[in-house]
Amino acid sequence: MMFIVALSAGCSETSRPTGEVQGRVLLDDTPYSNAEVFFMNLTSGDHGKAPIQTDGTFRIGKELPVGEYTVYLAPKSTGSGEKDDGQPQAVTMDTSVPDKYWNEASSDIKIEVKEGKNDVVVKLVKE
Repeated sequence: MMFIVALSAGCSETSRPTGEVQGRVLLDDTPYSNAEVFFMNLTSGDHGKAPIQTDGTFRIGKELPVGEYTVYLAPKSTGSGEKDDGQPQAVTMDTSVPDKYWNEASSDIKIEVKEGKNDVVVKLVKE
């Protein structure tokens, strides 16, 4: 007796819609650039990051699955993260930005990423 096994290409995980994310970061309506910007979907764990340019603009290098993202900042990366002697390099947060924007748990900035192109403005407000 001969058995035939058929494999179906349709059994793979369906791809989720994604969006490209770019925009500007403003601190009290002035372009801000002394950090990297992070997008984190607190439900799915999807995330992306980008350096902020001197004019406040950024572009995340990969597409993100659609959904709501919490936006927060992180100190700029400066290479390997080690000093010449192999010891970790200290990083500092810009104290001109309120503390809540430096952590995904405390940031109140939410951005809805939609399918296609997303041009967003991340507004940081001094308290």
